[in-house]
Parts: sequence; structure tokens; C-alpha cells
Amino acid sequence: MIELRKLLIRISLIPVLWAMNALGAAPEANQVPSNHGAEHRLPLTLPPEIWTWSTGSTGSDGYKKSLDTIADQSNFGFLATKSPREITTPEAHAHVKRVVEYVHSRGIRLAVDLDVRRARLAFQKQHPDQQQWMLRIRSFPSTGTGAIHAEITSAALKDHTGEQVRLSGRLLHVWRVAKVRSGQPSDLEEIKEGIRIVEESDQGVRLEISPSAKAGAEEVIVAAAFEYRTPDVFSPALIPFQKRILEQYRDTGMDGAMKDEWGFPPVYNHGAKDGDFWLSDNLANAYKAAGGDEFVRDCALMSLGIGGTREQRLTAINRYMRLILTENARIENNFYTETKRQFGPDAFVVVHATWGHMPYGDAFKNGYSWWQATRDFGQTDEQWPLPVRTSLAKKMGGPVWYNQFHERRYPESIYWEIWRDARAGGRVNFLTPLWLLKDKAAMRAESRVRLLNYISKAPLDCPIAVVFGHAAAVNWVGPHFGDLGIDFAEELWARGVRADVIPSTEIQAGALRIDADGQVAFGAQKYQALVFVNPEYEPDSSIDFLRKVGRSNTALFIRGKRTLTFDGKPRGESDMIIDSAGADPTPSRVVQFLTKSHSAPMSPYRVEVAPLADQSMLTDGTTFLARGEQDPAGDPIDATFYCGTFRVKAQATGVFAIKLSRKGDLESLAASDLRFVEAGNFRLELSEPLDLAIWQENGRLRGVIQGTTKPPSELMKLTRDWTILKNVQPQ
Repeated sequence: MIELRKLLIRISLIPVLWAMNALGAAPEANQVPSNHGAEHRLPLTLPPEIWTWSTGSTGSDGYKKSLDTIADQSNFGFLATKSPREITTPEAHAHVKRVVEYVHSRGIRLAVDLDVRRARLAFQKQHPDQQQWMLRIRSFPSTGTGAIHAEITSAALKDHTGEQVRLSGRLLHVWRVAKVRSGQPSDLEEIKEGIRIVEESDQGVRLEISPSAKAGAEEVIVAAAFEYRTPDVFSPALIPFQKRILEQYRDTGMDGAMKDEWGFPPVYNHGAKDGDFWLSDNLANAYKAAGGDEFVRDCALMSLGIGGTREQRLTAINRYMRLILTENARIENNFYTETKRQFGPDAFVVVHATWGHMPYGDAFKNGYSWWQATRDFGQTDEQWPLPVRTSLAKKMGGPVWYNQFHERRYPESIYWEIWRDARAGGRVNFLTPLWLLKDKAAMRAESRVRLLNYISKAPLDCPIAVVFGHAAAVNWVGPHFGDLGIDFAEELWARGVRADVIPSTEIQAGALRIDADGQVAFGAQKYQALVFVNPEYEPDSSIDFLRKVGRSNTALFIRGKRTLTFDGKPRGESDMIIDSAGADPTPSRVVQFLTKSHSAPMSPYRVEVAPLADQSMLTDGTTFLARGEQDPAGDPIDATFYCGTFRVKAQATGVFAIKLSRKGDLESLAASDLRFVEAGNFRLELSEPLDLAIWQENGRLRGVIQGTTKPPSELMKLTRDWTILKNVQPQ
């Protein structure tokens, strides 16, 4: 609980630091010029356009060619940068320093991957006894009169940081499962004699169990462990090692640091559900300190249900999975705070904690730590669900979220991603070969969307919170494993009502709260309704919070019951009786509630006019359209809709966004190929289409125009304070 409260304090500072001077240069001598080095890139105070790049191999200058292409042929101003392997070597440090200097000379900023997994060999040399182990528990039937020949092979583990080399393997335990009376729990009895080890290596463990050793047993359980060259997540040496890497690279003056898909090595089977557990002495000690028994024996209980009651099994799983969550979050957040300490408070921490192999992979990799793994902006990757992306935007602060999107061959999926993200308040972090820079449609779409960054000061408005029971979602024996409420939230989106997905641990963290106005809030978001799914195993603090929600100005719906607490204590039917809570809701019922309560889901001013199907709104009332379904460079916009209580008529291409005061005066506007707008007290008609953004600042209008040399007379009548933003596009 103390760690979660500390985390909340750190996260609450993010918007403050951002407002001070978003993503400024590092505090060392090697700094990016304040003008960002080019007139075609966004100012430093705005969310940047991000390209994922590589520094290349140590000692090579091959990076210069690709960097020059990005600098000369695109508008991208920030690089999320892959680093060489074994980054603690002097050669790697010298290489990265040269890269930083060259990137800065081209007016671009970058964050380099300084993850400890990029220094596996160095960590092993310094801490040979602190490597990560995988425990594999398997059952072998005891049939016939002959010996049992048991074999457990090791698993090959590999991720984007390289292969986790197998180092060794060993036999830990062999147990008999005795025949028991019907209805009685089975127990484990250790076998000490009658075992012949045939092989005990990094590749596998093979043994022979004699007929006398297995006598009277229904089955025999074997526990073997395999060591990998990768740091033990629970090692007390990991965080100090991580700090030293960041300290080592401070003198490069880089603009941030990258940590991507952190957690245990990836697994592609069912993980602990299949009998594969993470193991180390440090983890076993932490498990015992959290109230557990002997760890390996409890893993047999968790895996096979042998050696304890069902309640004990469920509780052991809750304990194990919560340790995975909290320790990975602790490492992530140390990386975040240490990056800020070494490179300055405005250093940018990229990329994402999500991985994408649901439900098993991410559960056993980091326990769904995404909301607790602090980043600048919410960040995800690939096809991650939109309700998770928008939720992370609220938790991390900042007006937008980023999705790192990978495509090697075809641009069509990138077109789709650019426009889908923009409509949902997000931007793309491009993990794409350089050929995309020559794609006219993609680059024109990106240049249109970036205009929104000038006036986006708040995240996408999502009036429904779908809160999932975190313990239930990671407990593979319970009925809700892998259920993060995403299906519920995505159906709400399909019905035109946007929703955020939030874990129940954000209640204990204090991030999900009830504000003074009586509404449930998460970051900048206020919710009209909260849907809690799967309260099984929730602590009493969650139920107490839900009772407060039931008395708040936010409607409450609950799906499911709590029969056991996190610690396995039984709870009765009356436990979930909460005043004013709707039971067993469906998405259609929640939408119906919003309609009957006369609350237009996408309007803070309660306008009883249905929004356009693709109309979006930010939490500060900014209303916008982002269209590119027919023409990937941007579709024509000739639309009439409402912003607050005011009718808006607009003609543009691709993007149009506007915010009006309650009196109907213009507060901000951004549009591509704008031709006409009439909204409230504001009217503008241009003789030639124009990309622009305009906003109120210190009581007067100022603006930016893109891709032209000077503002036309129609704009000069509004204000004389215009900045020219050049626009590099493929020829």
C-alpha cells in the first residue's frame, strides 16, 4: 500500500512537469537547440511525432544514412531508439554518445533503450547467483509395475532484447500423490530414495523412479528448474544495476530513456496454468514474507490443486500474482524516476509496458502492470484495445496517448491506424521501415493529424469507467482469468459510448477517486457511470469504495459476486449489497441508462442532440472529427454538428477540431485544408484551403499555419501573431 501511494504521488507530478516545459533537452552540454533545429518540426512544448529507430551496431556509422533520411525527408522530431547489446561496455557507450551528438546536430531528440536486459552478460558476471530461473512442475501417472521414466525439458526464451541463454538445470523435488478416500484432498509426500537422475542439464532433466519409490501412488509430481542468463526480477541487485546504467549514460545528454515490454521473459504457453513458474531464492523469500509457505511446494498446489484446499490454492495464486505485479511495477517506476533524475525532469520515458499475448502472456510477464508502470503519456503497441489506451492516457497524464505500430510491408494498416488513433485521442509511434517516409498518403495524414497537437490540452472524453477485479483477472483457477472488462468496454464503444478500462488496484492506489463534486474521477476524466466487473477476491477497501460510489453522483453497476476475499476468507450474499447499484449489467443497459438520464455521453453541456457517428470530444469540451476511411490522406469534411450548445458548420479535409466558450466565443481551432467554419460567435471563410491551428493565449489569439509562406488577409484580421510551420512531404 505504501509503494502504491508513493507511485500515485510520482504520477501526479507528470502533468505539472509537462506543463513546465514538455520534453526539453537534457541538462548536459550536448543539447538540442531551443528552436528544435528546423521549422518543420513541432515545438518542444507539444507532444512530439515519434519514430522508432535503431542506433545500429557498435562502431558503425551506418546510422547516419537512415538518420539523414528521417531528418531531411520527414517532420519527425523524436526517436525512440534501440541500443546496441551489452550497453555497459565502453564501446557501446562511446557509440551511443556519437549517435546522440549526430542526432542532435540534425535538430532531433531521442531516447535510447537503457534496459538492464541490454546488459545481461555484465549482470551475470557481477551477480552470477542472481539469474532468473523457471520452475516447471509436471505430473506423471503411476501405472503398471515398472519404473517411471520422467523427462522435463527447458523452454527456449527470447524477446526483442535477445535470447535468454539457458545456463543450467536441476531437479528440485519428486513427490508421491497417495491414493485417498473419495472427497478427501490429496497430499504430497516427498520421495527421497529410489530416484536415479539420468540427465540434469540446461536442456532438460530426466530421471527414473523405481517401482518401490512410486508404490501406492496415483501419480508422481516432478519439479525441475532451469536457469537463464537474464536478471532475476526479484534480485536486490537489479535496481542498483539499473541506476548505474542510467548514470553511465548521463554524459551523452540524450533526451530520455526507453524501456519496452518489461517483465519476466515471454511465455507462449499457459504459463503457471501449465505448471511453469518464475523462481529464485529472492522470489521465494518474498512469497514467504507475504504469508506463503514453502514456495515450490505451493507452486505444486497452485498448478495441480494438490496439497491444500481450493481456498488455499486460490489464495496462493493471488499472492504469487500480486508479487509479480508489485515487483515489476517497482522496477518500472524506479527506471522512470531515475531517468528524470539523470537526464532532467523533462526527459521522455518511452515506450510501453504492454506485450500483447493475452490473457496468459501478459499476466505472467508482469501481472498487467501497465497502469502502474509510469510513463510520459499513456503508451501501448500493435492492436491494443482502445479502452486500455484511453485509460492509460488518464493515468499517465498529458493530452494524448501513443501506440507503437509495427508494419514492414504494406501501408494500408498504417493508414487505418493513423486515423483510428486520432479519433480516439491518440497518436502513432511509427515502428516502420523508412519506405513509409516516401508514402504520400501516410505522411499527409500524419501532417494533418499533428495540427491537433496545438490545441489538444486534455484527453479523450470517455464517460464510462469499466473497472475490472485485478486479482480475479490474473487468477487462472477462478472463472474470470484474463477478463479485463475489455469486451464490455468495446461493445460500449461500438454503441457510440466511449469507456475506459481500469484495474481495481487503482482504487488502492488512490488514483480512482471520488472528487469534491461527487463524481468518480481518474486523472482528468469524470465518469457518469462506473461498471465493476468480477469483484471476486477483492479486498474490503474495494467494496468500501463501491459503497461510496453508490452514494455519489456517478451511477454504479456491478457484474458478479465476491465469495472469497483476496486472502481466501469467505463472504456471503449480503457482502455485495450496495445501495443504488445496478446488478449484472449489459452494455445495452448502460447505454439505455445514459439515454434515460438525459446525459448525452459525448457532451459536457448535456446537449440532447445525437453526435455524429465519428464525432469525438476531449474532457475539456474540445470537439473534433478525424476522417480518412475513403482517402488515406484524409477525407473531405462538410459537416454540421454541435460543440457544447452551439451548432458548428465546417468544411475541411481530414481533421477539424474546435473549442468554444460557454458564450460561444472561439477558444481554439485546428483544421487541415480549412475552407469554412461557422460556430457560435465565430465565422471564417478562406479563399484558399489552409492548414492551421489557432488558440487563445494570454487573452488574445495566436496561431500557426502549415505548408505556406504567409497568412492570408482573412487570418490577419483575426490576429497578426502567426507562426509558419513548414511541412516536409514526399515528392
